[in-house]
Amino acid sequence: MRLLPMSRFAASIRAAPICMTTSTPSRRGIPHIRLNSTDSQPKPSSPTTSFYKTFTRPVAKVLLMATFTYQLAYWAWVKLEKDEIKAQRSAEITELEAQLTALTEDKKIAKTNP
Repeated sequence: MRLLPMSRFAASIRAAPICMTTSTPSRRGIPHIRLNSTDSQPKPSSPTTSFYKTFTRPVAKVLLMATFTYQLAYWAWVKLEKDEIKAQRSAEITELEAQLTALTEDKKIAKTNP
């Protein structure tokens, strides 16, 4: 078995019809040859794909902001309603306490005056 000198080996590689896109050096400094690569152009994307690539992020952002706004308005509404109910109950409690005080005063007066 006879070994070819390096220059003939390199010349035989250059002469071979190989479709190479890149020749990147490997760890040893010898170029890495991609034998099964092709030089084709990237296929054009469909209109549907380009539509979704263009509008997915803006639509998602709008939906997220709408959800956030709704939740904020809902929280504010619930807080205001809770404060209103609390004020109504507090007013009712003070009214009932006043009635109770008046009734106990009447009862004390009725006991002292037979």
